[in-house]
Amino acid sequence: MAQKSNIEWTDSTVNFWWGCTKVGPGCDHCYAETWSKRTGDNIWGVGTSRRKIKGAVALLHKLDNGYSWWSADHEIAGYHQTSRRRVLIQSMSDLFDLEVPAEWFAEAWQTIERCARLHIQIVTKRISAVEKRLAAIGVTSWPQHAGLMITVCNQTEADRDIPRLLALKDKLGIPWVGLSMEPLLGPVNLTSISDGYMDGIPIVFDALKGASVTGHPHLDWIIVGGESGPGARPMNPDWARSLRDQCIAAEVPFFFKQWGEWVSALQVEGATAISAAPAASGRYAHPHRRRVHGGPLDGQCFEGLPENHHILRVGKKAAGRLLDGIEYNTIPRAFR
Repeated sequence: MAQKSNIEWTDSTVNFWWGCTKVGPGCDHCYAETWSKRTGDNIWGVGTSRRKIKGAVALLHKLDNGYSWWSADHEIAGYHQTSRRRVLIQSMSDLFDLEVPAEWFAEAWQTIERCARLHIQIVTKRISAVEKRLAAIGVTSWPQHAGLMITVCNQTEADRDIPRLLALKDKLGIPWVGLSMEPLLGPVNLTSISDGYMDGIPIVFDALKGASVTGHPHLDWIIVGGESGPGARPMNPDWARSLRDQCIAAEVPFFFKQWGEWVSALQVEGATAISAAPAASGRYAHPHRRRVHGGPLDGQCFEGLPENHHILRVGKKAAGRLLDGIEYNTIPRAFR
């Protein structure tokens, strides 16, 4: 659980427990739940016990002390020479899950606080529970080697949770905050986040620049990706492009993690064109099907989304993580 992570934006993962409860549309095809079912664990849902992971505390301390469970620290130096190891906490659960015993959470938080030589990355779907959970164990401040991200898959979640995240950043002194927008299930405008009303007038602010009427700070990192695994839903390429452009304009780090199972046809390396006319005969005959010309998918057919957003299912590995031919890997200043 702490070998070199397959998650592109971190180095290692440490889980203090496994198990969670689905709380939104982004959870519909949760890879962690799928994995736990393979092991026969019943650790998902309200009122269900989570599985405590033995050795997690010791493992995080080992990483903090410079030990490695992969070939190691010289590899990290090759990725980011001036940075410490990045460790994602709870890739198989949620650190702020209220179903978890308070003593488990207290032990995990104390360990995180002590491991100050690491860049700790925390992702939660429960931003509304963060302050409550910390208060329950007597914590009122935030460790300066840790950042906090929330999951956002559509505009509704963005409007609901981003103001809460930025308010916590300000109140607790969180050094950096961000969004894990994976899976991205719809278009999101981060420059126009709804934040209630003032004197009957809607409050809208730019979450990438901050300085709103309510005094919110800004987001420090945006990670975007499509969905992978069985039942994966396709991501419209323009949703990702829009977020990329918003981040570039605001000079906020943008990280494109993956396309997922589906990819824009012309994003496939070697593809040169998409047929102008639908496949009119044979097994692929369908008014919405188009053929790919060039590359490893030459001659294959796929469904065309509205407005010429041509996508096809090729699998996560083949889809890759190039957006318009570029690999986007920018990170927060805190990591540099």
